[in-house]
Amino acid sequence: MSNPLIDSLERAVQAAPDDVPLRLHLAEQLISTGRGEEAITHCAMALQHSPGDQTARDLMTRALIPAATGVDDAPSSAGPTASGTHPDPTEAEALPD
Repeated sequence: MSNPLIDSLERAVQAAPDDVPLRLHLAEQLISTGRGEEAITHCAMALQHSPGDQTARDLMTRALIPAATGVDDAPSSAGPTASGTHPDPTEAEALPD
């Protein structure tokens, strides 16, 4: 489903790619709609123009860590087991000597 605000912001960013506040506004909207992966590119470009921009850094963190946005799509670092479930580290068995 298309979001008119995001569509408009994307066109505006295409017209003014060096406008950091505009790009960050787009990134924030993308994150708020669960499109954090798309926001990463915009945050990175904003940080290239303004490396010390705290807003850009905060948005990048939110885009990279889905839990910060309330979306629970982050893969477990342990990865799924053969059954497709994630292992419980508290149930790990000791390896034989």
